[in-house]
Amino acid sequence: MTLAMPRFLSQLILAACLGLLSLQAQAVDAVTRNANMVAFGLPTVAAGLSLLNNDTEGLVQLIKSEAVTVGIVEVLKSTTHEMRPNGKDDKSFPSAHSAVAFSAAQYMQMKGGWEYGVPAYLAASYVAWARVDAREHRWRDVAAGAATGALTTYYFTDANSGRRLGMSWSGRSAMLQYQQPLN
Repeated sequence: MTLAMPRFLSQLILAACLGLLSLQAQAVDAVTRNANMVAFGLPTVAAGLSLLNNDTEGLVQLIKSEAVTVGIVEVLKSTTHEMRPNGKDDKSFPSAHSAVAFSAAQYMQMKGGWEYGVPAYLAASYVAWARVDAREHRWRDVAAGAATGALTTYYFTDANSGRRLGMSWSGRSAMLQYQQPLN
């Protein structure tokens, strides 16, 4: 491991912490604060794990998938004009918090298997629940965000093994799929 990796990692962690602190100024309650930290903490943890495992190719895949996820979400928000349940603005669909969290969860599952994927998906699900509980989104908003994040990451990320966990959404149905080679 070179000296540039730890410096980059410390800069990444510092930037993530500053971003999380700026979100806390707007958070009104503990659930919202925690959901904000988890939503933006998951990609930071995923990036840190890639760096610790000297997986720079994986880190690039994570950055691509998160960037494309955010891009898709912002295009949809600016074209659908769905009013939030609390009436604050018309940027409800889809949930960016859910998209970012599920993108990182899918990445951790693909790179680390169930040992990393299950806790990451549980954390991302907490984010989705908290966004609905705070009346920032409806369930369809967080489901669309989750699908966008997970599917974008599935597209950009190479798994470390033959095991894969995937999700797909169509209309009113959702499918969770686990694949493992038979060798």
